[in-house]
Amino acid sequence: MKISLAMHSSPRFSTWIWLGDWRALIDAGDGATQQLGYKIRKIDTVLCTHAHRDHIGGLLQVINQRGEAGPFALAHPCGSRSFGELAAFAMKFNPGSSHQAIWHALEEGDPIETGIEGRWVRAFRTRHYSDDQPQHAPKSLGFHLMWRKQKVRADLRHLTQPELDQLRLREGLAALQVLEASGQAPAEPREREALLGQLGREAITEPVDEKWISIGGDGQPLRAAEVAGSQLLLHEATFLSADDYDAEEAGEDVGHVHSTVSQALQVAHEAGVENVVLYHISTRYPDADIAQAVREEAARLRLQARVWAALPRRVYWDLLREKPLYQP
Repeated sequence: MKISLAMHSSPRFSTWIWLGDWRALIDAGDGATQQLGYKIRKIDTVLCTHAHRDHIGGLLQVINQRGEAGPFALAHPCGSRSFGELAAFAMKFNPGSSHQAIWHALEEGDPIETGIEGRWVRAFRTRHYSDDQPQHAPKSLGFHLMWRKQKVRADLRHLTQPELDQLRLREGLAALQVLEASGQAPAEPREREALLGQLGREAITEPVDEKWISIGGDGQPLRAAEVAGSQLLLHEATFLSADDYDAEEAGEDVGHVHSTVSQALQVAHEAGVENVVLYHISTRYPDADIAQAVREEAARLRLQARVWAALPRRVYWDLLREKPLYQP
């Protein structure tokens, strides 16, 4: 699994995640532009999970800095009014660059394309606000980062490679002959050869969408069925155990819910994912306590996944290159 993952996550202060392979920034907590620097100009898509200050505290700066490089997409939950108010303020504050942000209010299941061919995003519903009801527009969202690949058609996968090669050539020649009959085939030999290969591949393949990364944002544990099949799951784990659940830190005084390490790893276990990143871990915990809790819980579950933890107060530039806290 080769995924470039840069991030920082300290609850109540700042969370941002940069996935260069999709040119996507997930959330924009305070300091995102300072840490990412000129990488900001590479962003094609900003994906906001919800409108809390530690997730959008740096969004205005991202809009202004990124807008200098041209248009970009900014997606957010359609049930949150805060984003509309922020968009209006951004246009008044710095219209010169803010008008480059193309705002997308997403429902559950809505897709959004990135600037990289074959890479796209699908939103799914999460529950971070205790009063958020399924019949209402979502106030918080998670995102699946998808990769559309061309793969051999399902009805042809029983064929051997020599048989597939022969079929590709035959189908390519047939399609090329049709173009020749209509006068649309190129005359130059190299162009004809390239076109033959393209036509042959198209005849025996079909687009297949692979779910590479699932990111939940803040909230209650994700549904295992929702994230099953992901190459990588990023799940919040604010508290190390249910006994540590603190109403003030969780924000329950204003109706917010969070997950524990045990709950997050249980989701990974039930979903059968092979790679997990725990993040949004409370700053109350020493690093050693976090590592111990993750290892003990993963061992108890006999988890068949590698587990990393984005420790609070730390910026990671390629987290998945570091040694996992736990591996089976």
